[in-house]
Amino acid sequence: MSDSPANIEIASPGNLLTVQDLGRRGSQRFGVSVSGVLDLQAAILANRLVGNPTSSAMLEATFGGVAITFDCETKAAITGATVDVHIDDLQMPIWETIIVPAGSTLSISIPTKGLYSYIAVAGGIDTPDVLGSRSTHLGSALGGHEGRALAAGDVLETGSDSSGQSRPRAGTMAPRDIVPACDDDVRRVRVLPGPQNGNFDDDAQATFVNSTFTISNVTNRQGARLEGPTIPAIDGRHDIVSDPAYMGAVQIPSDGQPIVLLADRQPTGGYAKIASVITADLPTVVQRPPGSAIAFEQTDLETAQREAKALSEILHESPLTEPSRTFASNFEIDGETYNVELVQPSNFEENDDVGAIVYATMDHGKENAVRVETTG
Repeated sequence: MSDSPANIEIASPGNLLTVQDLGRRGSQRFGVSVSGVLDLQAAILANRLVGNPTSSAMLEATFGGVAITFDCETKAAITGATVDVHIDDLQMPIWETIIVPAGSTLSISIPTKGLYSYIAVAGGIDTPDVLGSRSTHLGSALGGHEGRALAAGDVLETGSDSSGQSRPRAGTMAPRDIVPACDDDVRRVRVLPGPQNGNFDDDAQATFVNSTFTISNVTNRQGARLEGPTIPAIDGRHDIVSDPAYMGAVQIPSDGQPIVLLADRQPTGGYAKIASVITADLPTVVQRPPGSAIAFEQTDLETAQREAKALSEILHESPLTEPSRTFASNFEIDGETYNVELVQPSNFEENDDVGAIVYATMDHGKENAVRVETTG
């Protein structure tokens, strides 16, 4: 498999497909939104699975329906929402390092759980760096590919980003102790008191933490709008002198319906903030699609800090799981004997009726994707 940059062409962008990285930090004082990936957990692990720095740019798909064609054999990983992934007609696993053969089309279905999928490719997505980030902010047409959502026919180049170590072998999986955020759809989301918590009396605060809300259909990358019981401010003091807006802030505007601010939030906001979602629970919030339920519970600062540290350690330090489905064989070609190691993707048997892809490593040490015929 070549390590040289590849071109990928968008065959279908699905509902919404953008280039994102960890965000455009340090420019909010100029009125520039942070933007960046919504599900930090899924994005960091996708980059690790292809041997990129965690800050490398990738594709973020909203509600699937994406198809991408690769002109060179390329390592990739798909994480986030629960989706079916295919290379041409062959189903492939998620949360695992895969190799997409040259000329093949990678497609991602509409999710059965969750909302956002992340597609990382070896070397990252090479778009112009704007104010220290490649992230797309649609509201200001900044970053990404021409500052806009990707469309069918767009061609992107992969870059040369590397974590400084050899890339994980095909078949490598995310840490076994990670729980995808889209599976965490029952537990209450933990919050700390917000900066304007005092604008709400005891009854309003009790209503907020004792009620179940519904994610609204108008939710987007700027914020998750909730529908449910009204949360009134004391004397109607929902409006405040604008102060910093941050990821996970729970604003209560004049209609009394909460909004959880997300990646494309404005730098400042003028609505009272009753609570702040803790860092460890933010991926759970963003992966809940419109129409799903969400409820909150108060926690303390010590717990929030401990959970944030634990999540960071899992994402950055937990070892990836090496492929275990390996077979070694000797092949003779033109009188020369070659040692070949074959690795099966974790879902190898799911393709019994149509064939499958395996990864072959020969004496030269390069991995290649090989399509094989199988019998059910």
